[in-house]
Amino acid sequence: MDWRPLVLLAHVLAAFWWIAGYVGTNVCTEIARRSTTDEECRSALLISNRLDRSLNQIGGTLAGLTGLLALIVLDCSLFTPWVAASIVLFAMVVAGGAVFWRRYGMGIDAAVAAGDWETVRHQLREPRIVGFSRLENVAVLAIIFLMVIRPGS
Repeated sequence: MDWRPLVLLAHVLAAFWWIAGYVGTNVCTEIARRSTTDEECRSALLISNRLDRSLNQIGGTLAGLTGLLALIVLDCSLFTPWVAASIVLFAMVVAGGAVFWRRYGMGIDAAVAAGDWETVRHQLREPRIVGFSRLENVAVLAIIFLMVIRPGS
């Protein structure tokens, strides 16, 4: 049996799962950032956290694992430029989530638990945080572009 179509389908579905969580988390965080009430902010952050755990983290893990499996099954080289660039960008997004966003999220969660909405809003609007988020968005769009267009193939 030719496993290539099934592995590719698994990778595409995992990528959709990841991107759904990524976009949902970002949209909810942006809603929280622009909220005008504490309740609206709290609700948006609650949904953002749930989407992050149920879609973004799990989908990202599955996209990475199925991507590695696809490399093997589809006999792709790690040195193919679009493959290498996608892996590097994905690793950067994952590292950003594991290091940068985890620490930042813990600070937000602590301020939410304390009911300190001034700190929550200040942290959500901090230029360094917003800038990092926008750079990460560009990296994710680049990954999608590289996976779909596969330049040089």
